[in-house]
Amino acid sequence: MADLDQSGQQPRQQERLPRLYVFSGAGLSAESGISTFRTGDGIWTHASIDEVCNYHTWRRNRPAVFSFYNQRIAECSDSRPNDAHRLLAQWQNTWGTERVHLVTQNIDDMLEQAGARQVTHLHGDMISLLCTDCDYRFPSGGAGLDPGAACPSCGQVESVKPGVVFFNEAAPEYQTLWRIQQAMSDDDLFIAIGTAFEVIPPERLLPPTRYGRYARNMLVDPAPQRTEFFGVVESEPATIGLRKLEPVVEQMMEGG
Repeated sequence: MADLDQSGQQPRQQERLPRLYVFSGAGLSAESGISTFRTGDGIWTHASIDEVCNYHTWRRNRPAVFSFYNQRIAECSDSRPNDAHRLLAQWQNTWGTERVHLVTQNIDDMLEQAGARQVTHLHGDMISLLCTDCDYRFPSGGAGLDPGAACPSCGQVESVKPGVVFFNEAAPEYQTLWRIQQAMSDDDLFIAIGTAFEVIPPERLLPPTRYGRYARNMLVDPAPQRTEFFGVVESEPATIGLRKLEPVVEQMMEGG
């Protein structure tokens, strides 16, 4: 039996404040000058996925693979976080990592540079290497990815690849999406930013109770897709759209 308070009534459970789940794609970093992969004149219109981003073929194309990702790193070297990155980091620092979950498809570290303390990179990153023989991930330790780097765990070299998740490669962090979908309540906020949902559709992100134009499902994208899942759609770049959402997000996160 539950304990009674001094008035003889059962104490009311403390009301849980909403959580904020942010799912971002390449559009989040586009205003920082980082090329998108699919949209418009994206990277995959110029590079071959099968040559540089296919888990089945990467070993035989190893020099081209490392050259491709070192080119991406060089292109990002002068990039800086934009206002959208900074606002997301601010929210996470204000309300904590237990309430603000930042999940990104991006392989850059702009959110971390902006001050975010915890970011789930669904598709890996460009600042680590992965040994495919022993599954050991380790930091690149330099300005680029060294194709001659040996795995600190098993000593292999040829089995070491960039820390980006390739097509046909297992993506361990996808389990995070399932956990979010299971944990998300009707009061929580969900914001999708800069994604066309070609790799991960809304059905894999939202619980069925939030399908349809649910008021707390929000989308920010200059060319929004799958809008039937969102009650609020800002057809704007990330920096503008997030600033427009800022007042209502802050009000909801404070329990309003």
